[in-house]
Amino acid sequence: MSIDKRHVGTPPYNLASLIRGLYGRVARQLRVDPSYVSRVARGERRSADIEGALEKELRRIMALVKTNRNGAGRNGASRGATASRKTTIRKRKRVAQ
Repeated sequence: MSIDKRHVGTPPYNLASLIRGLYGRVARQLRVDPSYVSRVARGERRSADIEGALEKELRRIMALVKTNRNGAGRNGASRGATASRKTTIRKRKRVAQ
């Protein structure tokens, strides 16, 4: 199994981004169709290799969340937008005065 180099060093912005590509990443690692990975995850099909790869990828995602490297912690997803909005409001107040 190879490491998905696109995600090394550039963690996604939130947990949803991490989960969103789960089946695709596992499918690429094992060279199978993502719909088959989905069927295994739902329990419609059985594959020890795919189940193991899913568990490994989920453990990696949970480790990222626990170390809070991806902004998925408390208010992480909206932190940048909130700060930007506050700055814009301050600028408008200065212009109005």
